[in-house]
Amino acid sequence: MNEKKEYLNEERYQKAKKKITSISLIILVVSLLIGGGLIAAGIIKTNSAKNNANKLNEENYNAAYKESSENVDVAKKRLSEIATEKETLNKQYNSKQQECDSLNMSDSDWYTKVNQCHREASDIQSKIDELESEEFDLNNKDYTVYIDKIYAKRYYFLSFIGIGVIFMGGMIALAFYVIAKRREILAFTTQQVMPVAQEGIEKIAPTIGNAAGTIAKGIKEGLKDEDTKTEEIVTEEEVDENIDNSTNQEESTIDDNKIEE
Repeated sequence: MNEKKEYLNEERYQKAKKKITSISLIILVVSLLIGGGLIAAGIIKTNSAKNNANKLNEENYNAAYKESSENVDVAKKRLSEIATEKETLNKQYNSKQQECDSLNMSDSDWYTKVNQCHREASDIQSKIDELESEEFDLNNKDYTVYIDKIYAKRYYFLSFIGIGVIFMGGMIALAFYVIAKRREILAFTTQQVMPVAQEGIEKIAPTIGNAAGTIAKGIKEGLKDEDTKTEEIVTEEEVDENIDNSTNQEESTIDDNKIEE
């Protein structure tokens, strides 16, 4: 026959207490590892993303600066060419003007030659105007190369999740630990409360005793008063009964006398 399994013994209590304490420590350690890992991962990934973003931004900036410098160099070269072309065209224009002015009006084809000369001078002036317009555009052009700044992705949410895991794990571990230490907590509470309760009982006991004595005395006096009242009632009934008997005897005596007469 199997023996009945006893749960209420000190050995089983200590084993259960040790298991619960171990569980609370395991929960705490696991939550610290997971939460700490998440916090570290959030910080590391955020810093890595920042470094990558800064590196890309620096590369883009250098490329943009290089491109801008090249554009400026090209513009300077073109401006130099424009200046040379303008100088040549101005000389041609002045020469053509002199040629037009030197035509002999007495020639029969003077009018045709003058018109032809003025058209050639006008073509030269048009080229000069185009070069001046191009020169103006080059001098007022913005050679800055703009780039879109790259912003690093932030992984702080992993750190917040890690903090939440540590907090929840700590609360669960604390709950298990309190369960394991419940006897010690109750004993400590009792040790703290008992002297106060004992002192209170010692101070209240005389008052309660006096009150109890007063109540008992009042009850005793009440019972005594009831007995006295009962005796008085009985005495009154006896008196009434004696009176009735005397009256009956007198009436009987009178009736006998009448009969004798």
